[in-house]
Amino acid sequence: MTYFRTVTELSEMRWKGFGEITVDNNHKLFYSGKEDKHEYGVGFLVNKEMVNTVISCTPISSRIILLRVKATPFNITIVQIYAPTSAHDEQETDMFYSKVQEQLDKAPKQDIKIILGDFNAKVGIDSISSCSRYMGESCNASTNENGEKLLEFAAYNDMILANTLGKHKKSRCTTWHSPDGHTANQIDYILIDRRFRSSVCTSSTRTFPKADVGSDHDLVMMTFKVHLKRNKQQTSSRIKFNLEKLKDPNVAEMFKAQVGGKFAPLLAITEDPSNIENIVDTFNNAIIEAASETLGKARKKKQAWMTDDILEICD
Repeated sequence: MTYFRTVTELSEMRWKGFGEITVDNNHKLFYSGKEDKHEYGVGFLVNKEMVNTVISCTPISSRIILLRVKATPFNITIVQIYAPTSAHDEQETDMFYSKVQEQLDKAPKQDIKIILGDFNAKVGIDSISSCSRYMGESCNASTNENGEKLLEFAAYNDMILANTLGKHKKSRCTTWHSPDGHTANQIDYILIDRRFRSSVCTSSTRTFPKADVGSDHDLVMMTFKVHLKRNKQQTSSRIKFNLEKLKDPNVAEMFKAQVGGKFAPLLAITEDPSNIENIVDTFNNAIIEAASETLGKARKKKQAWMTDDILEICD
C-alpha cells in the first residue's frame, strides 16, 4: 500500500472486475481485478478534493492499473502494480514487466511518470556499487532475482527507487512482515523519473510502520515537490497609439482624411457582402495605417508627473 499525496495506491485488493465507486466522504475508489476470482487486484483511492483532476483511469489487468492526473504544466501518469512473487514462473514475471513497459511507452512523453506498488522484489545493498544511479542505501541486505529484474527495468527507463534514498533505520525501510513476525523485507517500491530526483523529499519518503491498514504490508509514502518552469503567457500585440494628438484640430482633420482615403478599396469589396473576413481585415488595416502615419505610438510614462511637454523637451 502506497500513499501519493491525495491518492492512495492499493495492491492485492482481491476485488472482481473493473469499476469505480464513491466511498465515504465522497472519495473515489478505482479498482481492477480478475473477472472470475477474488485474486490479485490493484486500485486507487482518490481524495474528493482531487477527483476533478483525474483525466482517466485505465485497467490493464488484475496486476496493473493506470491513473492520469491533470497538473500544471505537466500531467502525471501513475502506474500501480502488483508483481508476481518469486514462486511464479520466470516467463510470467517477464510478461508482467513487458506489459508495464508497454504502458510507459504509450504514456505522453511530457508526463511525469511514477510506478509504484508491491514488486515482490528485494533490492539490496550488494547492488549499490553497480546501480547507485538508480537506488540508495536504505534497502535490504541482499538482492534476489526479482530485484535484479527490477533494477534492470529502472535502468532501462532511467528511473530511481525513491524510497531507498536517504538514510533511514530498518523499521522505516522494510515494507512487509511475515505472519510469524520473524521476517521483514523491503518489497514495495516507488519508481520515478530520475530527472525529478531533486524533487523527492528523501527524509519523508519512507515506510510508515504501525499504520492501521489491516495488512502485512506497511504504508509507504513519498513526498514529492516539483518546481517547474511556467509556460509564458503570450503578450498582446495590440498597438497603443498617441490619442492625445487628436485633441489638436489639425491632426484630427488629417486623421479623418487619411482614413477616408483608405476606405476606397473597402467600398469596392462591399460589392460582395458574403466576404465578411476581407471586409473586416481591410477596415482594421485602414485604421491602423492611418493611426500609425498620423498619430504614432504612445510613449510610456514611467512616472505620473511625466507630461507630454516634458517628453517634447527631452526629444
